[in-house]
Amino acid sequence: MTVYIEYAFLQNFFLDGALLWLALKGTKTPVKGWRLFLASLIGAVFAIVYPLIKLPSGLKLLLKLSVGFLLCLTAFGRLKTKREKRKYALFVSLFFALSFLFGGALLSLMQGVTVKNIKFLVTPIGFAVLSFFCLVLIRKMYKKSKLWRHIYACKIVSEGKSVSTLGFFDSGNVAEKDGIPVCFISPETAYSLWGESMLLFKEERGQVCDEMQITTMAGVKKITLYKGILEIEEKGRIRRVKEVYFAPSANMISKEYTLLLHSRIFEEGEEI
Repeated sequence: MTVYIEYAFLQNFFLDGALLWLALKGTKTPVKGWRLFLASLIGAVFAIVYPLIKLPSGLKLLLKLSVGFLLCLTAFGRLKTKREKRKYALFVSLFFALSFLFGGALLSLMQGVTVKNIKFLVTPIGFAVLSFFCLVLIRKMYKKSKLWRHIYACKIVSEGKSVSTLGFFDSGNVAEKDGIPVCFISPETAYSLWGESMLLFKEERGQVCDEMQITTMAGVKKITLYKGILEIEEKGRIRRVKEVYFAPSANMISKEYTLLLHSRIFEEGEEI
């Protein structure tokens, strides 16, 4: 079997660089071009030299892992603070996880291809596809993480009933009625509180019900309001707002939360 060193060098250079870049992106670490280039260069040289090293299998594995840590340190940079050390540990873990994932997937693809003329295309194409899916997954994970930073455990109390739910803090929600903040709630959560009374006319529902006009893209419309008490858990503390309007909204279709909090809800009420 003929091995072309220049091809092996370039292949490992780009693969190591891509894996390190994905791990940097996955841990939100700034990418410095010269560091990434140097780490990829070290990885490519080691890949050429590694088969020539005569050591017991256990020591060879330890050497390979040590070089992996060196590549990560070269690409990552300094480790002065505890935060940087924790982030480096996460970066190393992601780099090795991606290496095993990509290595196993590409090996399986290579074994499944029998046509020699196509076999050489499997590595770059397979790597590009896997990289794309990894980037999509990383972006979705951070998007979810960003969303959950604004979601709070809430409890709504009205007419002697209560329901626990998750509320999303929306800085764009400034709706209010007579100075009382309006929070929007999913129809399912509203029904669990007010049940069949939601089907009655306003006059039959008593003081708990009110109305207000809002402007939408479809024009001006009236929405029904229910008054209640809202409790929000924030950093282990409970804030109670004794006067809140809740408006059932069919637009509340999120799987993560069923309550849209008012923009100044944390300025209202008191801690209990």
